[in-house]
Amino acid sequence: MNSDTRQQIAALLHSGHSDIEVYRRTGAARTTIARHRKHLGLPGYHTTADSPACRHGHPFPQNLGRNEKGHLICRECVRASNRAAQRRAYIPAQPDEVAVDRAAAGDPPARLTPRERHAAIRRLDRQPLSAPAIAGRVGCSTRTVQRVRTKAVS
Repeated sequence: MNSDTRQQIAALLHSGHSDIEVYRRTGAARTTIARHRKHLGLPGYHTTADSPACRHGHPFPQNLGRNEKGHLICRECVRASNRAAQRRAYIPAQPDEVAVDRAAAGDPPARLTPRERHAAIRRLDRQPLSAPAIAGRVGCSTRTVQRVRTKAVS
C-alpha cells in the first residue's frame, strides 16, 4: 500500500467515517483499515454526533439516538437488530396438523417446529410405545420425548 492511500485512510478515519465507508472509498482491506484505526487510537466504530455514518453506514444525525445508559446509538441498527430477532423467534400459534399427522405416522417433514414435534409426541404417547420408538418416528432424540412426557405429567 502506498503512502497516499495510507494518508487517505487516516484522513477519512479522523473525519469520522465508518470502516465500510473507508473501504468503499479506498478499496483497502477491512482488516487494514481496522489496524490503521487502532494505530491512530480511534475507537472501533464512531457514534459521535458529528460523524457522517455509523459503523454499518447509516447516515447521522438522522438515525442518532441515545440508549437507556446515555450512550449514542444508531436507531436504524437497533431497528434492524430487533427485526432480525423477531424473525428468528417466530413460531406459528397453531401447529400444522398435516405435519403432526406425518410425524406420528413415521414420515416427519424435513423441519418440525417445536410445537408440532410436541403435538406428535403427545399423540404417539397415547399409544403403548417406548420413548426410543416415538423418537424414531418423530425424528428427535429420546431426551426430547422424555421432556415432553414430564411436561404433560406436571
